[in-house]
Amino acid sequence: MITELQISIQWRELFRGAPAVDEAMYAKASALIEALPATSPLRQRYSSELSDLRRLNAPPEPRPAKRVKRRVGN
Repeated sequence: MITELQISIQWRELFRGAPAVDEAMYAKASALIEALPATSPLRQRYSSELSDLRRLNAPPEPRPAKRVKRRVGN
């Protein structure tokens, strides 16, 4: 069985110095989270961090074009 300390070390090594986060890293991080007990505070923290990483690294959503009101000349 892997300890929380070992998981913490692997978590830091996984993301340390990584130029970009890819799907393989997400999969490894998820596996580390799954190895933690359901009641572990570390599991809650890493789950939250992984969600934040996914949100931050997601491509930006296209924004709808702004409507510009044109003035009618008098």
